[in-house]
Amino acid sequence: RIETAEAHLPRSGAAARFGFPRQAEFPHGQRRTADSLVATLATRAGMLVMPEPERAVTLRRIRAFLQSRPETAAGEFDLPMLTCVLRVRRL
Repeated sequence: RIETAEAHLPRSGAAARFGFPRQAEFPHGQRRTADSLVATLATRAGMLVMPEPERAVTLRRIRAFLQSRPETAAGEFDLPMLTCVLRVRRL
């Protein structure tokens, strides 16, 4: 992201190798169900390294939350997503 890109660019006085970063954002969504979202979350690294009892409790809590919300409880819903792209050009 532009906010953190300066940390990766040369400091003043150094020969610049890259131009100024540009960022673009692309909103989109995925059609999901509560079950498919919970199944996907179960594969994420943070979940996979949890002790099994904690992982099971966490996934049950997520499923209960999704089932308690009218927009996610009954069938499919759109999960909003945002893809952020940072581009720099080599000088």
